[in-house]
Amino acid sequence: MNRTILTGAAVALLAACGGSSNPSKPALGATQVDRMGRAAVNTALTNPFGLVSGKTTDQSKDEYNAMKDPAGWSAAFKGEIQTHLAIFDGIDGNCGNQLAAAANASATRYAALAGVLADDQLYVRTDKTKCGLYLAAEADAVNLTTNNGDCGGRTPVEDTIKETYSLLVIGAPTGITDGLPTTGTTGFGVDAEGGANATSFPFLGAAN
Repeated sequence: MNRTILTGAAVALLAACGGSSNPSKPALGATQVDRMGRAAVNTALTNPFGLVSGKTTDQSKDEYNAMKDPAGWSAAFKGEIQTHLAIFDGIDGNCGNQLAAAANASATRYAALAGVLADDQLYVRTDKTKCGLYLAAEADAVNLTTNNGDCGGRTPVEDTIKETYSLLVIGAPTGITDGLPTTGTTGFGVDAEGGANATSFPFLGAAN
C-alpha cells in the first residue's frame, strides 16, 4: 500500500489554497489608487518628461489617479496637458496638424483638445448602433465631425494607444505605430486562442 504523509507545513499550504482559510481581501484606503478613462492621457500628457515644477513623473501620475471628483480635473491638469500636447504636435516637424489644434500659434492653440482630454471619461451614445469610431461623441462635441452617427467609447478591437498617439502627432487616427507586428484590419496580433471582436459576448478570445 502506498501512503502519502503530509507534513504540518504541507497541510497548511494546501489549506491556504482554498476554503475558509483564505485571508480576507485587503480594505481599500481613502485614497483612490487608479482611474482609467481614455488610453495614454495620464502616461503621455500629465508629466511624461518631468517638466512639471516640483513633481516627478510618478508623483504627477499618482496625483492624477487619486483625484476622484471630475469637477476638479480641468483646473488641475488642463495646463499640464496643453504643454505636452505642444510637444507631441511637434514630433513630426509640422506644428499645428494635431487633432483640434488651432490654426495660429498662440498660448491657447491646444486648449480645445486639452479641455476634452482633461475630462478623462468615455462618453457613449446609447441611441446609436454603430460603434467603430474612438471618441466619436467627443468629436461631434468639438465640431471635428458633424453627426457622425457612431456610439463612441472604445471597443476591444480598437488599438486606442496607436490611435491616440497618431491623433496627437499627425492629427489622423492612423499613421503612428508602436513597432509591434500586426495582423488583419484591427492592428492587433492574433494569438492561438483568437482575437478580440466587437460583435459576440464576451468580445474576447478564449482564455489561455
